[in-house]
Amino acid sequence: MPAVKAHSQTISTVTIEASSFKNMRGTLNCRLFTKATDFPDGEGIVTIKTAITGPTTSCTFSNVEPGTYAVAVVHDENSNGRIDKNFVGVPNEGYGVSNNKTYALSSPKWDESIFSVGTSENKVLQIKLRY
Repeated sequence: MPAVKAHSQTISTVTIEASSFKNMRGTLNCRLFTKATDFPDGEGIVTIKTAITGPTTSCTFSNVEPGTYAVAVVHDENSNGRIDKNFVGVPNEGYGVSNNKTYALSSPKWDESIFSVGTSENKVLQIKLRY
């Protein structure tokens, strides 16, 4: 059963409020995940790309069914659709995850990034970008 589905009476929304942008170039890319194996660099189930409109920029996932999720966000400064990394794999662009547990030398962990969405809930998550 897909995690994001239209026409359900139990649908919810998840809004991401990303902050700490170092500049206004590019886009904010928000990706919603349902599986640890995909997180944080996989495809996820939905990706939203939005223009950076100010010091805090939002993206909203609609029609989210109740369940457990994680979110990864990237400040895609050059709008190439992915997070650019240096030769040792450290991101060159701003990134963040739900619950704001990021590490300098390793990827964010699923268990530290998950959150629950209930029935007919409007959840708001604040994510600070790390550069």
